[in-house]
Amino acid sequence: MVNLKAILLPSISNRQATLVIVIVIAFLIPDTMINTVSDFLVPQITSIWGISFFIAISIMFAISQYLLLRFVWLKTKDIRSKSFLFNGLQKIVIASQCILLSIIVMIIYQILFLSQYYTAFLIWSTMINLLLTISLLGILARQLFLWYLYYKRGSFVILSYAMAFVIMSITFSLALLLDLHSFSSTQDIVTPNSEVVFPDFDNADWLLLVFHYIYQYSDLISFILIWGASALLLLHYRKRIGLVKFWIIISLPLVYYLGSIVEVIGLYEPQSDTEFYFFYLYISLYSITGGLMFGITFISIARKIDNPRIKGYMTLTAFGFILLYISSPITLVASSYPPFGIVSLSFSGLSCYLLLIGLYSTAVSLSQHAQLRKAIRNSINEQHSRLIDGIGMSELQREMDKRITPLVQRHAKQMNMETALDLTISEEEVKQYMNEVLRDLHDKKESSS
Repeated sequence: MVNLKAILLPSISNRQATLVIVIVIAFLIPDTMINTVSDFLVPQITSIWGISFFIAISIMFAISQYLLLRFVWLKTKDIRSKSFLFNGLQKIVIASQCILLSIIVMIIYQILFLSQYYTAFLIWSTMINLLLTISLLGILARQLFLWYLYYKRGSFVILSYAMAFVIMSITFSLALLLDLHSFSSTQDIVTPNSEVVFPDFDNADWLLLVFHYIYQYSDLISFILIWGASALLLLHYRKRIGLVKFWIIISLPLVYYLGSIVEVIGLYEPQSDTEFYFFYLYISLYSITGGLMFGITFISIARKIDNPRIKGYMTLTAFGFILLYISSPITLVASSYPPFGIVSLSFSGLSCYLLLIGLYSTAVSLSQHAQLRKAIRNSINEQHSRLIDGIGMSELQREMDKRITPLVQRHAKQMNMETALDLTISEEEVKQYMNEVLRDLHDKKESSS
């Protein structure tokens, strides 16, 4: 007998969710690239093959967003049961994604049966995506600021992330203003014969030009802040994967993304249509590659972590970064037929929700685990100094087991009440860290004797 519940409400593992993300990326990369150079590809994208590919991307969007939302729903079950904010945001994100899917379905219907579609659909899609993105980034920044101001723990990392997401929220706000201004001068109906034109800010008035430059530089600054905070956040795990390998993995996103400075400060100016075509393809790829490298960084280090909850939070963070940086360079103002890029843009809000849940939980969890490790070390050092110098290390370890266990339990209970996160550390993790501290003490004792 067919189990409808298992089909409609599947249980999705980290491995299965990663496979979904890989398939999504495989579709979104060409979607983003076509969007960037759609004015060069009008005959190709308006053909039956171009329209068929757009429909295929849209079908992928419908299936993948359901699976990803189901994955997030299962991963955030505990935190949603304790937090009204996260529970409400999940419902808003689900409703928004359903509306965006409805818009895409209506566009496909008009293309297939009317050979045209309304530009209003692009405007509504842009507004819903960017407003949701701005709101979620703002909430994420607020949560991180509150954590920083109240606890003063993991200060620089938390503060850097908070500042980065404030700047990123401003960046998307400017993008929304610029897009809405550009849409005001576009045609109401798009047909296969409509001209595909991207906005030209070189000849815009001074205010729009200022907004455009602020948008470009703020995007670069936010990326650097996120890179620095992520490097510090994951620094504790450098020994587990090797120091050289760690810094190679961490540095790749920054090195490649800094390639955008070629465009920002005008180091290179294309001269021919062919040069413009390949230059814009490169521009579309640097943001995608930056997001992929961020995602790979978090996934690679998550594999080295034993704590399953932190591993799950880091997986959500990786997915969020990948989808955010794929969707961030998209603009629908050019109004191509069909509107390539609308599917990529529709992942923007979902990616920010993944970041809100994943990165906030990761940052808080690792920050608190660092504080607990410090408390354990201080407790061991204090107890060790009070005991007889000749005491055996095994006896010291038994004594510390009695003292550390209540400390861990109190810490986990307090953090669970204050953050709605289950930050319980397994006995294996506690014993592993205690052994590291005791070995250090033993080595110091041996070297001093």
